[in-house]
Amino acid sequence: MALEVHVKSAESKGHIEIFLLHFVLMLIAMFVFLALIMLIGGSFTWPNFWKFYITFIPLTVILPVIVAITTSVSYKRVNVHILPASKVNIDKLKDFMFSEDYIIVDKDKTFIQFIRRKNLPRLLSLNYDKPSITIQNDEVVVNVLKRLSLVLLPQLTIGKRFLLEPESSKE
Repeated sequence: MALEVHVKSAESKGHIEIFLLHFVLMLIAMFVFLALIMLIGGSFTWPNFWKFYITFIPLTVILPVIVAITTSVSYKRVNVHILPASKVNIDKLKDFMFSEDYIIVDKDKTFIQFIRRKNLPRLLSLNYDKPSITIQNDEVVVNVLKRLSLVLLPQLTIGKRFLLEPESSKE
């Protein structure tokens, strides 16, 4: 029996904070980038710098806006519902999360929550990226970022990696 998989949108939060963080970081990066170019060119003066900063607004302001918008939108969450729960190999799901560089922070009998292992990715996501695995009645609900679900879904629907096979078929 194959696993049944359904994807539903989940509540996402932190989009504005992530947008602001990445916008400010990109503004600083573009400021430094332009200053370095002018220093290497040998014509760095503050009046010259501001003139070029205004002239290159598509690079110095618009590009940071685009990067910040795409980054904040990429933090959209989904719930992946997997049926039946009795056939799902939870250990393989945990291994999948470990391979995506997450660690367990909260574990209960029916609930497991993860965070990113490294501090820099955790800082850049402002710790909003906390996937979880919840076992409800006859389904397993995996709450993840949509971009991570795009990696998980083909493995659930096409492969048998997460299928817990009966003991009789292993002999």
